[in-house]
Parts: sequence; structure tokens; C-alpha cells
Amino acid sequence: MPTPPETRTADRRPHSLPGRRFDLVVTAVMLLDTLAAGLIKDVRDGMPTWGWLPLMLGPLVFPLWRRHPRLVLVVSVGSVLASGPLGVGPLAVVPALVAIAVAMYTGYRALSVTTVFALSAVTALGNLHNAGWTLDSQVVERTLLVVGWLHVALISGLSRRQRDAYMAEAEHVREEAVKRKAADERVRIARELHDSLTHSISVIRVQAGVALHLARKRGDDPPPALVAVEEAAKDATRELRETLTMLRDDDGHRLARLADLADRYRGLGFTIDVECDIDHAAPMGAEADHAAYRIVQEALTNAVRHSGGDAVRVRVHRDADAVTVEVADNGTAARVAPGRGITGMRERVDALGGTLHVGPGEYGFTVRASLPDPAEPAADPAPAAPEHRAELEESR
Repeated sequence: MPTPPETRTADRRPHSLPGRRFDLVVTAVMLLDTLAAGLIKDVRDGMPTWGWLPLMLGPLVFPLWRRHPRLVLVVSVGSVLASGPLGVGPLAVVPALVAIAVAMYTGYRALSVTTVFALSAVTALGNLHNAGWTLDSQVVERTLLVVGWLHVALISGLSRRQRDAYMAEAEHVREEAVKRKAADERVRIARELHDSLTHSISVIRVQAGVALHLARKRGDDPPPALVAVEEAAKDATRELRETLTMLRDDDGHRLARLADLADRYRGLGFTIDVECDIDHAAPMGAEADHAAYRIVQEALTNAVRHSGGDAVRVRVHRDADAVTVEVADNGTAARVAPGRGITGMRERVDALGGTLHVGPGEYGFTVRASLPDPAEPAADPAPAAPEHRAELEESR
């Protein structure tokens, strides 16, 4: 069934209505209403056998009012027209009124308005015919009563549709305000981090660099501790930049930098084998990408600090709906005392609804994480706001 133009920006189905059970209740109420009208007519003047069919047909199609409101409207109005000559009274019109309101609510405005005007005209002509084509107060009263209820149904459906559209727009505005507030808060945090940490780390790096330069100028071998301080300051500066970039919503694929991450630790005497089959041209969730990178980074740090081995194996694979990260060293760990690093990894995994294993494995001490990341359609990244780019350049 084609979607009417009026429903392109609004849902055609009434969200406020419950499920199938409520539909059956409405159908039962409508059926009792029309059967009561027919019973009153049968007791009073007699009711032909065929007259029960149109009285029952209109209510019986109401379980379809969510998927096929036009069909319900047509059948309900047809049943009213078919039972009109029987003179069963106004109760038989109730299903048609409800069908008009539902069709108007779900977006079939032209059909609903046309139906109301057609029924109004048929009602006026029918009352005039029964009165012998004499216009009197009784004809006007009966006609206006039916026409009024038809327009009430029409306006009720339209007003409810406009109210729901207003509520949806208000909810959308509220969500956008929350997102803007969160973005502003991230920028504020990034600015605070930049102001409080960048200066101190830069001073440490400059001082260590000057000391190394003076040592080399004198022809002395630089102390290993001083070299380590300078490298740690460089890494801290790089990590701070990445954190600021993430907070400012201008982040790229972090797993694409696994090779650079491994190179940092190879200089410490470790053999690091990296295998990553992530296609960075394909879409990947930023949260899963960031968490996978941080887990590899923390696992490598733990291997360098606490492992008794000299080799680390890093494996990152992508399945249909998950990213699996495994970092294993050839050392041994008889006891594992979870520290801040393992706790942080577990928090990242739990936040994404994944699983984490830390302990002995086939290769050695192993950290294995599974991060849910269903494939999503690729989208062009939105350019960073000018003020965000300016602050990013300032932090560098």
C-alpha cells in the first residue's frame, strides 16, 4: 500500500494505542453497539434478516485499522449506507465515525474529508427525500446532527495527529538540547585537560630534552632513566592529544594506528606480532574502535611491566557483529591481581555489552575481549565545527 504524502514526516500508526488485545476490545464494543441498534429496531418495527450483515460487517473489520485504515473506512461507511434505509438509528453510525477519525489521524486527509462531505450530502438528500422534499425544522435538525458528528470525528482525528506531531517535535528538540549540552561539556572538559595537563607535560618534556642535549654535547651517554622520561612525556602528549580529539568529536579510526602503538613497545626489547584484519574503509562503531585500541594498549603495557617473557602476540578480528581482541604474551602469571588497568578494560567491555577474559591461554597470559559492533551503513563524517578545530589546533 503506498504511503500518503502526509505521512512522510509522521508515523501512520497511532503509537498511543496498545496492541492486538485492545483492537479486539474495540471491535467487540463496536459490534455490541451495532447489534444493540439492530435489536432495538427488530423489537420496535421488525428487522429483515439481511439487515444484520451490514450492521456486523463494519465493526468486524476494525482489527485491521492499524495496517489498513482506508479499508476500514470504506467498509464502515459502506455498511452505514447499506443499513441506512433500515432506519436503525444513530448507534449504527458510530463505527463509521471512529473509522473517519482513525483515517484522519493516520494521514489520509483527502479521503477522510471527501468521505465526510459525501456522507453529509447523502444524509441531507436522504432526509429531504423522507420528508417529501419539504425543508422543515425537523429535516434541518436531523441533518445538522449527523453532519456535526461527522465533522467532530474529522476534527478529533486531525487534532490528535497535530498533538502527537507536536509532542514528537518537542521530544526531538529536547534530545537535540541534551546532545548540544553533552557536546559543550566535552569541549569544556577538553579545555580543562588542555590547560591543566599540557603545560606540565610540556615542561617535563622540554626539561628532559635539554638534559639529554647537554649530556650528548658533553660526549656522555644519556642516562636510560632520562631517556625513558622523555619518551614517556612524548607518549603522554600524544595520548592527551588523542583524548582531546575524542572529546571534541573529531576522532578517526584508532585501530589503524596499531602498528605505531606496537613500534613504541618494540623499542623496549619486546617482539610484538600484530595481526589486524579490520578494514578501516568499512564502517565501524567509534565506541568499539576506541575500546579495542585502549584494550590493546593496556594489555601491552601490562605485558611490558609484569610479564616475564619477551614476545607479545596481538590479534584483532572482525566477525559479522563483533570485534574480537586478543593480546597474549609468552610469560607466566601464577596470580592475577586486578588493578586499575584490568578494571578499566572490564568497564569498557561491559559498557558495550561484551565479554572479557583475563588469564592463562594457549599462547601464554592472555587478554581476550569480544566487543559487539553490528555493521552500520556508511555515512560521511560531519566536519568539525570551526571553534572545535581552532581549539584542537591550539592543543597541538
